[in-house]
Amino acid sequence: MMKILNLYCSITGNTKKVALQIEKTVKSLGMMEVTTIEVTKDSDPNAFDLLDFDFIFMGSGVYTWLPPQVMIDFCRAMLKKHVDRGDVKSCAPRIDKKRAVTYSTFGGPHTGVNEAIFAPKFLGQLLDHLGFEIIAEWLIEGQFNSKNEFYRRFNTEGRMGNITGRPDENDLQRVANWVTGVLKV
Repeated sequence: MMKILNLYCSITGNTKKVALQIEKTVKSLGMMEVTTIEVTKDSDPNAFDLLDFDFIFMGSGVYTWLPPQVMIDFCRAMLKKHVDRGDVKSCAPRIDKKRAVTYSTFGGPHTGVNEAIFAPKFLGQLLDHLGFEIIAEWLIEGQFNSKNEFYRRFNTEGRMGNITGRPDENDLQRVANWVTGVLKV
C-alpha cells in the first residue's frame, strides 16, 4: 500500500481547501494510506519522518513570492533534522519510487502567476535534497481573505481578473483530476 503525506500550511484557508481536496481524492482512489498534516507555528519537525512516505503533496499560500514564514521555518528545521541524520547526500541521489508534488495558492494581483512560481520551487527543494522526484508544481488561484480592504480589493482589481471565491469548485475539481493523474502513473 502506498503511503502518502499531505503536508500543508494555510494562513487564510485557501490552501486548506486544496489540501482537503487532495485528501478526499486520495481516499476515493483506495489502496493508499494518506496522512494529512497542517504546519503551524507549533509544528514539530521531529513528529514524523518524510522518508517514511512514498509520495508527498506539499503546499502553502504565497506571501511576497514565497511560502509564509511559518512554512519556511518548518522546512529549514526539517532539512536540519535530515542533514544531522545523514539523510542528505552529495548530488541528492533519487530514491526509487519516492515522488512529490508541490503546490501553492495565490492571488497574483500585480504580476499574475509570476508572483507564485517561486513558492512551490522553494517547497520542492527540501524534498529534492532528500531524493524525492518532484513530478509537478501546481499553482491554484485563491482570493485574498483579508480584513484589510486594501488587500480585499485585489480580488477584483488584480491582473488575474476577478478571483473572488477562489479556489472554487472548478479549481478543486481540477485538483482532484491532477491528483488522480499523478497517482495513477
